[in-house]
Amino acid sequence: MPHRTLGGSARPRSDSSERLTELVEALQRNAPTAPGVEAHLHSVITDAAAHPGRLVRARLVDLAARTHGLSASDAEHLACAVEFLHLASLLIDDLPCMDDATHRRGRPCAHRIHGEASTILAALAFINRAYALANLSFARQSAEIRVAAIACLDSCLGTAGLVGGQALDLRFAESPGTARDVSIVALRKTASLFWLAVLLPALPATPSARELRLLKALCIYWGLAYQASDDLADLIGATATTGKTPGRDRALSRPNLAVALGVPPTRQRVARLSALATKTIHSLIGGHPRWSYLTAFHEHVVPSPAGALVNAA
Repeated sequence: MPHRTLGGSARPRSDSSERLTELVEALQRNAPTAPGVEAHLHSVITDAAAHPGRLVRARLVDLAARTHGLSASDAEHLACAVEFLHLASLLIDDLPCMDDATHRRGRPCAHRIHGEASTILAALAFINRAYALANLSFARQSAEIRVAAIACLDSCLGTAGLVGGQALDLRFAESPGTARDVSIVALRKTASLFWLAVLLPALPATPSARELRLLKALCIYWGLAYQASDDLADLIGATATTGKTPGRDRALSRPNLAVALGVPPTRQRVARLSALATKTIHSLIGGHPRWSYLTAFHEHVVPSPAGALVNAA
């Protein structure tokens, strides 16, 4: 088990709008840097940690973990762990062998400045630090919960989750290209990351079987809606508004619901998924008020039907 001082201790915090800034600072403190790190690798890591987007998942993990009994320090470490895994996936997604993107969050992609090798190594460094931080977060929990956390990470990130979804994404041109095919990829990639962000911090609360079913359904609705909105942004957005390279899905024959269904039906689907998510949250809160924090995050996860996500990823 790594020493508990890894990344420094968490600062006192509030639940105000300043929390976003505090989490960015936490990401920088816990970033996988060390004295003597090669300059390009250091730059990729520090730049990614300093420009993490809206931190939807990290903020969700942070609040959920504290709600379900983790200390402020453990909650912050877990939030950083999940965000580092997300950052690693984005660094890899943008590579020429993947999406060959030029911009992410309004900035040139890391591989465009520091090269593919440094970008891949940075992604590995983020993944390595994420597992260390997750272990720290659950160190004081029971053996049963620690094992459940390991299983959650494995299922959400491995071939049954994110990695497997990315493989399907890369071979999407070989599929029929239907809306169902698009949704399968979104379930493996986007919904799996939401499941990680929702389930992992809730493990100390030992959710009931009913609660687990509802939480899983919520992550499916959130994941599909979030990805559909991102697909809209890729199809009809521009770098100035989305912060990343548009048009890559169509150009590379990658899964995109707006391409498969059209723009109006995709917006309608986002609205329908949003309604289902809201109903699911109400069912969870009706069973126990400890899930009320999910309401605040719904509006961050699911955009208005009028348009696509901006700087969401």
